[in-house]
Amino acid sequence: MKLSQQAKKVFERLKSAKHLRFQELEEEGLDQSMVARSAKELEEKDLAEIETEEEVAYELTKKGRSVIREGSPEYRLVEILEDGPKEFSEINIPADVAVGKARERGWIEIDDGEVRLSDEGGLIEEDELVQQLKNENFGADHVERGLVERITETTRTLKLMRKGEQVKVDNIEEEFNVEADAEPPGIGKKHFYRHVMDEAKDVWLEMGFQEMEGDYVVSGLTCFDALYIAQDHPARDLQDTFFVEDPKASDLNEFGDMVDKIRQTHEDGWKTGSKGWQYDWSEKEAARNVLRTHTTETSVQKLIELEEDDLPGKYFIISRAFRNETVDRTHLADFDQAEGIVVGKDLNFAHLKGYLTEFFERMGYDRFRLVPTYYPYTEMSVEIQVYDEDEGEWLGMGGSGLFRPEVVEPLLGFEATVLAWGLGIARIGMGAGELEDIRGLYSNDKEKIYETPLWNPER
Repeated sequence: MKLSQQAKKVFERLKSAKHLRFQELEEEGLDQSMVARSAKELEEKDLAEIETEEEVAYELTKKGRSVIREGSPEYRLVEILEDGPKEFSEINIPADVAVGKARERGWIEIDDGEVRLSDEGGLIEEDELVQQLKNENFGADHVERGLVERITETTRTLKLMRKGEQVKVDNIEEEFNVEADAEPPGIGKKHFYRHVMDEAKDVWLEMGFQEMEGDYVVSGLTCFDALYIAQDHPARDLQDTFFVEDPKASDLNEFGDMVDKIRQTHEDGWKTGSKGWQYDWSEKEAARNVLRTHTTETSVQKLIELEEDDLPGKYFIISRAFRNETVDRTHLADFDQAEGIVVGKDLNFAHLKGYLTEFFERMGYDRFRLVPTYYPYTEMSVEIQVYDEDEGEWLGMGGSGLFRPEVVEPLLGFEATVLAWGLGIARIGMGAGELEDIRGLYSNDKEKIYETPLWNPER
């Protein structure tokens, strides 16, 4: 009898064990595909039989782990209502899920737009859902809510047949098949975070943007003052900013009379129509070197370079920024930002919304929105949010708006409108890798890199 070299090796193990799970052979170092081919070969020659069993297991999803950590929406709603009835606008959790589940259980009552606890709801003392998930007491409702994933595990076993018992290993000749498929060699794969950043870069280029470049070490003038951030603003102190010791300061003479325009804008508004910040501006403070705290500094450098004949212009950068943050699962001292500006004469908020909509649609997001907020150097200002289906909530992706006249006029020297945004590209990267800790973006875990699919593969 002839068998391939691999099948003979598996058969030899099977002769001594009688029963062998495929997984056992794989744990001994045999390749998964080789085990499957060898088992099939032994079955075709009636030496062994393949037996298959399926087992159902349950595993917590990202959403389920979030519920364990933060509490179920319905129980959190009960806690909120313990202080008294609330209007829907006052409920700062995913209200649709919380209200629906709490109402289904008879814990709340709704009257004239107000939500209040029912008598039964007032008796709730424990988050039953959290306890069920912690104790792995899973049910169909947990699967339906996306808290638990139902996983079917298949176990394959190789069983020695009567003919196999009679055949001696020494009587088997090895058959070498030169046409058999060989295992492909291991090859490298781009890190999923690098892929997300390259994808974002390609999207901006396809939309007609030009890429900007900038330095990490910059002056406070371009990082803060040019953006109309007052010199006593909390963001400029040691708690948020890395100040550079050597060289400690920049020579601001290279910026010419723009320095005086920025000074006047801070002190009395110059000719921007503003009253300024009403303080004595310090050129020494503006000259201090820092590690840039945002890539908006690069947009400032670009605006300084532009001439009126360069309009309209569209520019972007995806690069590092630095802040003196306490490192934890959501914060790093250095991080990546995706920055963009559009400069032109006849631009408005509708154009800003259009550019951001185009970008996020091309990046594969179905639901996103712009929420009014405040930033020192834009008016109007909006936060960009996308909807996380797993968490069931809106996540902030960054800020955007129209640069204020106090920013534009001293830098350009002529009238124009500047649309601007700064996006946390790391948030997209964490979504791609299904990470809960931002530090995982910079890990070279080969298994994680190979398992993570391409971001937005439909593009």
